[in-house]
Amino acid sequence: MTATIAQFLHASERIDTADQATFNGFNGLHGGLAVAMLVREMRVVVAPDKELVSVTARFIRPLVWPIVLDAEVVRNGQTLTVARAAASSHSGKSVEATATFGNGVLGDGPTFAPEMPSGIAALSEAAPFTPPAEFIPISRRMKIRSATTELPYSGSTRPVLCGWVRLTDEVSSNEERISILIDCLAPSYTAVLSELKAVPTVEMSVQFSAGAAESTFDWVLVLARTTSADSRGFVREAIDMWTEEGRHLASCAQLRIVR
Repeated sequence: MTATIAQFLHASERIDTADQATFNGFNGLHGGLAVAMLVREMRVVVAPDKELVSVTARFIRPLVWPIVLDAEVVRNGQTLTVARAAASSHSGKSVEATATFGNGVLGDGPTFAPEMPSGIAALSEAAPFTPPAEFIPISRRMKIRSATTELPYSGSTRPVLCGWVRLTDEVSSNEERISILIDCLAPSYTAVLSELKAVPTVEMSVQFSAGAAESTFDWVLVLARTTSADSRGFVREAIDMWTEEGRHLASCAQLRIVR
């Protein structure tokens, strides 16, 4: 691999053909990376002093090269700004996203945040876990350490995965890095499976905690839980992420489908 994630986010059209597949997840471009790419595109049209509150993406079809991006501001109000962006390929629109940005004014009400789970392996004690790169190519750009005994495709009784993760590629923007990191673990539903099946993302929504963009972190803890799985193959997942010190960075809701 010669191209980095930062280089991809800066100019995806310049990525050499030999490196393109290394940015893929289950099927086409990795979901979190696609969200980060669209967040960056929206930042071109949104004022830099606006704080990203949430971004929701819908994956219409696998995103393959060449990638064409566009973004626009939908609303620019005193309280919030709404923008949308899309990524298209030769097959048409592949991913579309809408984001909400706040004006940075602090409220005076009580605040709450999910607490980091207890009873997990500390970063120094967590066992390294390496997903098969031929199944999830972008995993070669990540480091993962399992914080609990549940592993993907291990036939566990709980559809839960928890692990410490970091990117081996440098990404300077916290907004982009959080969007990628919160999607680093395998789908939590795979913990209860015993055979290899893809569980790609259909919809993904990331909500950023206040101040997340200014936080300092390297490794983060990600906890992913499947909240429901129905007879049609649709899986709903809730994900949370914290710094090593226990500061909550973001929550994520995903709709997936088992293939």
